[in-house]
Amino acid sequence: MTRVLVCCGAGGVGKTTLSAALAVRLALEGRRVAVLTIDPARRLADSLGLHTLGDQPQRIRLDTDCEAGEGCLHALVLDVKATFDRLVRRSATTSAAADRILDNRYYRFTATRLTGTHEYMAMERLHELVESELYDAVVLDTPPTRHALDFLTAPDRLARFLDRRVLKVLALPRTVQGMQRLQQNNGMVVSVLDRLVGSSTIREIAEFVSFLEELTDAVAPRVQSVRDELQSARFYLVTTPVPAAQLEALEFLQELQDRQLPFHGYLVNRCSPRPTTVEPPTLPTQLEAPADLDPAAWRAVLDAITRSHEHYGRLARYDDASLAQLRRAAGPDARLWTIPTLAEDASDLDALERLGRHLPGLDSD
Repeated sequence: MTRVLVCCGAGGVGKTTLSAALAVRLALEGRRVAVLTIDPARRLADSLGLHTLGDQPQRIRLDTDCEAGEGCLHALVLDVKATFDRLVRRSATTSAAADRILDNRYYRFTATRLTGTHEYMAMERLHELVESELYDAVVLDTPPTRHALDFLTAPDRLARFLDRRVLKVLALPRTVQGMQRLQQNNGMVVSVLDRLVGSSTIREIAEFVSFLEELTDAVAPRVQSVRDELQSARFYLVTTPVPAAQLEALEFLQELQDRQLPFHGYLVNRCSPRPTTVEPPTLPTQLEAPADLDPAAWRAVLDAITRSHEHYGRLARYDDASLAQLRRAAGPDARLWTIPTLAEDASDLDALERLGRHLPGLDSD
């Protein structure tokens, strides 16, 4: 069974980087993993140290070998049009019918610009990966929190859109005979439409709407499958100790709880390094200064060491208060992983592997 792990969070908290780090860790542990980003910003390639990523899973070379039965990693980004095209070819009754739909200008508009299409196709691409049974785990990198909520509601909204009662309102005859019958019963309506857009346009619209009716039969069971996959997925909220990011995480947690979706823990990124001792280090007062540094400058260095300890102690206490608030919101059994601030952005597999070390047991029961 393929396990789906969904990383959600506000923009700018390192969600894509941690999604990639989680995928790398699972692959190094021996899993067959795909990491899919549906975030239009497409930062996943940068995190993996790649120039580009496409719609098809791309093998990321690790120190493992899928063919030897060990873990492996593939990565891909959502291509809305390519995913929709595959759905058309699967759903059309014949290849010729699929070609007509793919050439239909109203389909082309819908596949690229209609509101909600991105979320619908994100749902479809996730289902394709799960249905393939090629992976033990699929890590899903979502857009920033507000848009991730659109993804969560996509199955239900798509089901409502494809309701036959709605489509019948839009439907028009596709054949000459059908248009003649419509002309007989609604002559004035057809006459106005014909003058405004032309009979060929009317037929093109009718053909597209008729296809949507056919699509209903193919998509309805897939919508239910995606609902089931989300209900059994593991949702992780990526945040930082910064108040604005934490507030968004808590709002998203409430959404998950309202939808009864399985929250599995927080990934708190960019936590401050914690001093190894409670008290500042005791420095010998008679330390000899380097030959090229005068005593006053040397004393300033020693004072800076002490102040640095105090500074990081304050930051650690601030982080502790932030983590406590997250735990209170999710309940005493909430799981929480802390990831320290890196000196530079993670942009290669080595850096992702180091980040992944801070995620032990993240996919355990």
